[in-house]
Amino acid sequence: MDGELPIGVDSGPARLHPWAEARSKVLDGRAVVDVDGEESVLLPSESVVVAAGDSHTIRNGGKGALVVRTTLRPPGEFEDAIKALYRLGTSGGPNLLGVAAVLYRHREDVRLTSVSWGLQRPLLRVLAGTANALGHDPTR
Repeated sequence: MDGELPIGVDSGPARLHPWAEARSKVLDGRAVVDVDGEESVLLPSESVVVAAGDSHTIRNGGKGALVVRTTLRPPGEFEDAIKALYRLGTSGGPNLLGVAAVLYRHREDVRLTSVSWGLQRPLLRVLAGTANALGHDPTR
């Protein structure tokens, strides 16, 4: 899946993929990637592999659009989740209810790293229900 991040935009909060390895390759622009607290810069044709369970995030660190091709093995519904998170990231700021709805819908493919899963799952369920009720659920 190819994703585009405008100048100064990131891919959302640090997250992990519990069952899949992620590979992200920069097609255009300059990416600043953080994997388990280690930050690196990737330029076009460079890539990073993120092991299943590793915390990571990516942001546009350049002066133009960042285009990244990301694949997960096994894929699950990753592409739908990331497209929804990228849409939220480019819509003018964080949308907590929208992010919660995406993360709850795709909980087998992507999870936040800042909150334990035991707490995250029921919290996301409540927030996703609220997002749906208020019409802020980008997965619907």
